[in-house]
Amino acid sequence: MTVLFHTFQKTAQTYHNKTAIISDNKQHTYQALESLCLEWAMTLSTLIAEPRVAFLTEEALNTAALSLAIAKIDAVCIPTNPQLTKEQLVNGWQATNVNIVIYEKEFSAKVQQCMSLSNSDHILFLSIEELKAKTEKIQPHNESVTQKEQSQHIPVPSDFIITLSSGSTGKPKPIALSQQSKLARAQQSWQLYDIDDNDTVLCASPFFHSLGQRLFFVPLLKGCTLVHLKHFTPQRWLLAVENHKVSKVISVSSHLYALKDELLVNAKQLQSLKTIVTSSAPIDNHFKEQLFNAVGCDFHEMYGATEVATATNLYPKDAKEKYTSVGSPCPNVDIKILDENKGELPINTIGEIAVKSPLIFNGYYQQTQLTDSSFKDGYFLTGDLGKSAQDGFLTYVGRKKDIIISGGINIYPKDIETAIAKHKAIKEISVIGVDDKFLGEVILAICVPYLPYDEEQNQELKTLEKELRRIANKTLAPFQRPLKYYFEQSLPLTPSGKTSKLLIKEQYNNLNEDWSAPLRAMLFNLN
Repeated sequence: MTVLFHTFQKTAQTYHNKTAIISDNKQHTYQALESLCLEWAMTLSTLIAEPRVAFLTEEALNTAALSLAIAKIDAVCIPTNPQLTKEQLVNGWQATNVNIVIYEKEFSAKVQQCMSLSNSDHILFLSIEELKAKTEKIQPHNESVTQKEQSQHIPVPSDFIITLSSGSTGKPKPIALSQQSKLARAQQSWQLYDIDDNDTVLCASPFFHSLGQRLFFVPLLKGCTLVHLKHFTPQRWLLAVENHKVSKVISVSSHLYALKDELLVNAKQLQSLKTIVTSSAPIDNHFKEQLFNAVGCDFHEMYGATEVATATNLYPKDAKEKYTSVGSPCPNVDIKILDENKGELPINTIGEIAVKSPLIFNGYYQQTQLTDSSFKDGYFLTGDLGKSAQDGFLTYVGRKKDIIISGGINIYPKDIETAIAKHKAIKEISVIGVDDKFLGEVILAICVPYLPYDEEQNQELKTLEKELRRIANKTLAPFQRPLKYYFEQSLPLTPSGKTSKLLIKEQYNNLNEDWSAPLRAMLFNLN
């Protein structure tokens, strides 16, 4: 049953003349969005049996219409990050059995590169313009095509959307979710943040990110207005909130850090804001306290993962006393803290956060062993470290998994290490994430070269760094490229003889640099 589309269609018919989407100052009604969904659903159903559709889109109308059209015909959608390299894109599509790729014209060059790879031969590539042209040809035969569609028995896959883990140059980690789960997750957000059809919701996250998906479905299934930012800057965010009277915002923490001063200075212009929710990575306690005290609206912090949705919520009423936590478990969610042997730990003891939730994902697509190993007695093993208080409030401590989260995107160090280690002058390399208030973490590459490490070799090391940056620029996506390179004579080891990333992170975190200051200055034209 196409529960997601049916919910949207019922909403669209109730609010048909209401603005559904505002993007680039263009407004689209629910009626217009529904019509486009139905047209594209019909076209997609004629292209190939059981479509599995990846799309490279940034225009909000295209993204919404495609995802809902795919839901209408019980197909599968795989939103894709256009910043990935051609090899990464095709590897991801292969791993999820994509048979159609739909793209906007600005990504034509990237798609042409993908088409040149021999392992993309089984994929049908269509630009948005080509999709529209095919739709126009089909429309005169609407009645017969609809009858044909209804008379066929089309198997309903349990997977609706597959979110590819970010930044993998090898085998991706495809997180599969059903339509029922996506609808239930939207309903959870309505309840947690008191969202109703009078709200205007801002989305400044891309659809290939699970937060971006939530920020599309939450308003469009409820009858709200979605205000979409294709590219985030503090100025665009502030103007969008002020001009369109945005009332609810769910934001990655890096956006809030970029907005920190503006939120305080422009408080009078942001009177429409009723609720701000921070997602993707915890914000530091001092900043959190400032937001609670200075911004004239409710502020929530949450903890969760794509696999389990929102697991905890810190309500405004608990903020002053519990500001060091990420809140208490959401309704029907249970959290345990486990030791290395997966045994439950007592309160106030740090261990791995494990979550049991009715909003759990379907599993990692075609990776049964990985899926099974990610659970213990029905609890999902998050790979994050934390501790629970007597009253159930969760404190997030850090990550157990070797993953860097920068700007809300998961980045796998092994992929970067493999790429850079191909340089003949590199003996060892360890890629780490160090704390950064803007991005959450930034990437550093700590290298042990075969070159002797002393001051006389300084120029050679500078040349080596340039060569390593060229390798990264050629083989890695922009968000995977190290911000800085450091050279050491050796890397610290654990007692078992393995490289100790914990010690390396401690060493470089102690430098206490404002790592992303130059990046912020470039992105936001700061003086």
